[in-house]
Amino acid sequence: MDDREWMYTGHRSKVDFTKEWMCKTDEFLESAFGEAGGRPIKALCPCSKCANRKRQNKVNVGKHLVNNGFTPNYTRWVHHGEGHRMREEVVRPRLEGFDADAGVADMLDDFHEAQYVEGRRLEEMDATTKAFYDMMESAQKPLHDRTTVSQLDAIGRVMGFKSQFSLGREAYDGMLALIGSLLLEGHILPKSMYESQKVLRALKMPYDQIDACPKGCVLFRKDHKDAKYCPKCESSRYLEVDSGDGQKRQLSIPLKVLRYLPFLPRMQRLYMTEESAKQMRWHKEDKRYNLDKMVHPSDGKAWTHFDRIHNDKAEEARNVRVALATDGFNPYGQMSAPYTCWPIFVIPLNLPPGVLLQRQNTFLSLIIPGHSGNNMGVYMEPLIDELILAWEDGV
Repeated sequence: MDDREWMYTGHRSKVDFTKEWMCKTDEFLESAFGEAGGRPIKALCPCSKCANRKRQNKVNVGKHLVNNGFTPNYTRWVHHGEGHRMREEVVRPRLEGFDADAGVADMLDDFHEAQYVEGRRLEEMDATTKAFYDMMESAQKPLHDRTTVSQLDAIGRVMGFKSQFSLGREAYDGMLALIGSLLLEGHILPKSMYESQKVLRALKMPYDQIDACPKGCVLFRKDHKDAKYCPKCESSRYLEVDSGDGQKRQLSIPLKVLRYLPFLPRMQRLYMTEESAKQMRWHKEDKRYNLDKMVHPSDGKAWTHFDRIHNDKAEEARNVRVALATDGFNPYGQMSAPYTCWPIFVIPLNLPPGVLLQRQNTFLSLIIPGHSGNNMGVYMEPLIDELILAWEDGV
């Protein structure tokens, strides 16, 4: 990194700056706004007003720098491709006021740095991941020309309000229509629940409903996908009614449904931001300050024994160790209905002790209807298949 004193000594006002400042600012813009895949990108604006909090295109960043100069003490261009930066020294700018983007700006910064600055090829990215980032970037557009509130931010706030007060679809649509009528002309706030869900679609995680034998013998998947009766106990897969001629007729309503939420996409999300990706390597890379105490599962004998047996897996700190947890409960509380369901959670153990068991890091993977009895292994088949895929092939 060369001397960056010119950034501040060469600019005194928007009409008083040196030729050196102009030339080196042009070089900065060319470096920060290289094109990848034939399309220009936006970057954080380092002017003294935006202070690396707002994303702008190349033309607007140039105008801002001429009018406002560089933000103070920005001599290491960590947000604009500064090579070999010390990641542990990075202190990200915090959004002022309502920080409802949940780290979206940070996530996009990490994405652009890895994708465009460090030269990673676009075709290496998974299709669903690319769709996710494209949605996130497009949703960062401001609602209108005179606000810094993004479309995604606005949808998140209104959706949160809907959930908090249990508003129906009609009330939600009416609220959007009312808010839209108060905004400036040309705003991009969605007009309905349908349009809001279209914007948020890439944020959703996969979710499967798998029909099960009423007695828990098998799941109707793979070889039994098209079966109408259990191959073991011959129980009907669907609700049966009397057809009027003394025969039973099957409806299209399954008698028992297992809810399955794949956990691998959720694990991948943990590696989409720099901070959480670093936390996922904590178990191997961070120091222990109480060597005589077990503060993390990685300090236990079982963990170290596993490392000795599977040394090739243990060498890579990013490989994920998980724990499974379950317990049955009556979702109807103290009501007289004798019904239970059994949720199964997947917990990534790589995370540091302070965040390991936080709610957002405990992933619901299965919802087993009723008591599983001795058939817990049957219901866990999709989860086990996912674990085998991660172990043998990787994702």
